[in-house]
Amino acid sequence: MIIKQKSLLVAFISSFVIALSLILTLVGYLAYVELKGEEFRRTYGILLAKANAKAYSRHIDIPNLSAGINNKGPLKGKPVIEGTLKNDGPKDISDILIKVKFLDRDGAILHDVTFHPQEPPLGMSILPQVSIPYLPGPARPVIKAGSAFPFKAILADCPAEIIAGLKEPEPFAKPSKRGGWSGKLIFEVTSVDFVGV
Repeated sequence: MIIKQKSLLVAFISSFVIALSLILTLVGYLAYVELKGEEFRRTYGILLAKANAKAYSRHIDIPNLSAGINNKGPLKGKPVIEGTLKNDGPKDISDILIKVKFLDRDGAILHDVTFHPQEPPLGMSILPQVSIPYLPGPARPVIKAGSAFPFKAILADCPAEIIAGLKEPEPFAKPSKRGGWSGKLIFEVTSVDFVGV
């Protein structure tokens, strides 16, 4: 009788341990699937934004793209890139990422900068910003279909050669023009998100 009680106790404890390990394995698997699902959604969003950029970039134009040293306001003395982004397409843009390349007179790429033209011109805060889940971040202005959006962005981490080139006066510029990039600036749209998508 004592042997039956011990074997019954061992069977009960081993069954409990096996059931607990199966439950923990199932919970771990569900957590893994949830994390992978979130990673897949994020990757899908990035790939969709890049595909949108390739398809929609023909509707985006920046005819007066320029770079120079700002000579007034809080950005005085800072290298900036500015222009007016034109959305000639049928969709409202909620977010856009642009890459601007600085080319010399021979067409060689000297530097490139990637930025969101909808961000404030004073740039992002130096202090780290913590994203809080379920709370929206600061809203970016929407670029409506058929409209233009003026922007100005600080050239952070700009090489000294580019800054020196921005400070040089252009050879045939008006006296009021302090300087600017004497080479060529080209832009490419790297990602686009639309309102309601």
